[in-house]
Amino acid sequence: MASALGRHCVQFIRTPTATISSHLRRRYPLHTQVLYRYLSSDNSVSTRPLADDELSAYRRDGFSILRNVYTTEEIDLLRETVLQDQTLKENVMNMVDGSGKMSRLTLWRHDGDDTYGMFSRGRRMVEFAKAAQESTDDGVYHFHTKIMLKQPHVGGRWEWHQDFGYWYEVGCLQPEKMLSIMVAIDDATLENGCLEVLRGSHKLGRLHHGNTGEQVGADPWALEKAIDLLDVVPCEMKAGDVLMLHSNTLHKSNANTSDKWRRCMIVAFTTKDCQPKPDTIAPLYFAMKCVPDSAIMEMGIKGRATDSVEDFLHHDDNVNSFKLDEQAEAAESAK
Repeated sequence: MASALGRHCVQFIRTPTATISSHLRRRYPLHTQVLYRYLSSDNSVSTRPLADDELSAYRRDGFSILRNVYTTEEIDLLRETVLQDQTLKENVMNMVDGSGKMSRLTLWRHDGDDTYGMFSRGRRMVEFAKAAQESTDDGVYHFHTKIMLKQPHVGGRWEWHQDFGYWYEVGCLQPEKMLSIMVAIDDATLENGCLEVLRGSHKLGRLHHGNTGEQVGADPWALEKAIDLLDVVPCEMKAGDVLMLHSNTLHKSNANTSDKWRRCMIVAFTTKDCQPKPDTIAPLYFAMKCVPDSAIMEMGIKGRATDSVEDFLHHDDNVNSFKLDEQAEAAESAK
């Protein structure tokens, strides 16, 4: 039995959480429980490694959905933190889409010693980012974290865009080093406005972007051509699932027409050799302090610190930073 358990322990380290629950824990419930607690407290080991086919999908399609990454208890904790976090509520941005409907988001640039930071600095998420970037612990860094809120019947749509359409404007030049990792706090469906992606669009390069309402959207002519060429894929997710998204992948989401919330946390990563220009709305490199996967439950409910207000991105700064770029282009064209 000892040798058999040893072989299963090696498999355990390489096996996604859902398979662990149904396969190993049923056969060795006490042993795997102890092993899981040990691994989740080890800062060098992820309790949910990225599978080869998941990474291959990311490289081929520009996105990959990872199932059962976070437990029900961890997601319940994150959801309750969002509900109770007064600092979050005081720094929310209301973003109006082209039809006048509104989505809400909160964005901050530096990860903290709070519940959100235990997710963004946790070994699971950091290993996902490193694998996508082919980076290292001292190379990867936190670009920003967003909490996205789509209220029932109220939450507006997000226009088709590439994240790199924004990030290029602050001086980042290597889209393959940049990605977003989305954690579903609620189930995401077509009815409540789940993310939709254009499969393989990361291979098209960066498209020109312009303002649509208070959002930045991809050039309509190029977008129409891209949609003719490629498949639109809805990313329906269960709470606790994760979406890895390449920075050049075109994506959008429709308005929430359902009776249910759609909330998610999105953590953007870049690398030390792909930094923005100084004096922009984006942060320069700072070393991440990774934490073990167990840190989420150990932290409990802890929102953003009240003295972190200056680290939030505010509505006018966000909108004006891209309008200024349009003004500069117009001035250059007039010469």
